[in-house]
Amino acid sequence: MFALFLFAAFALAGLLTVAVLADSGLRWWSAFGMLRMRLKQGYAGALVGQRPRSLAEGSLGYARARTANPVIRQTTRHAA
Repeated sequence: MFALFLFAAFALAGLLTVAVLADSGLRWWSAFGMLRMRLKQGYAGALVGQRPRSLAEGSLGYARARTANPVIRQTTRHAA
């Protein structure tokens, strides 16, 4: 009896997992379809505001990009 319950629980968990993955896949499919449609109609610009392909340091993308203008730090003096 316990084996039947265990089998039913795993079968239900598997069905729920497949349902969630299918729903997520359909949402992604719909979102990319809408993006393609908007790109064709001109509502969304292609490659506007995209991140650069790689950073100047050649890292995996976790380092900060270098700024064009150096930051000038001002020293402050505190009263003694």
